[in-house]
Amino acid sequence: MQLIYAGTVAVVLGLALHAVLPRRGLTGVLLLPAVAGAACAITWVALTWLRVEQGGAAMWLASLLAAIAAAAVVGTAVRSSRHRRDEERLAAV
Repeated sequence: MQLIYAGTVAVVLGLALHAVLPRRGLTGVLLLPAVAGAACAITWVALTWLRVEQGGAAMWLASLLAAIAAAAVVGTAVRSSRHRRDEERLAAV
């Protein structure tokens, strides 16, 4: 049950990252929340398999940090790649 709560918090954090990171017009609104939610769920399940205390602070912290890190890396990489590609196409014109 707590996985649902953690996933919801991760999606909200992904939305916040979408608003905070530069060049937000280069990605859709749902990309970073989806990445954050998936990273949180994967981390939560992996820690469950590793028998970490269910609902403990370590599980919450690791899952949410993984969500933030994954969304930040994907957001930065996709946005810089698209910006670079747009600049190259503009220079070619």
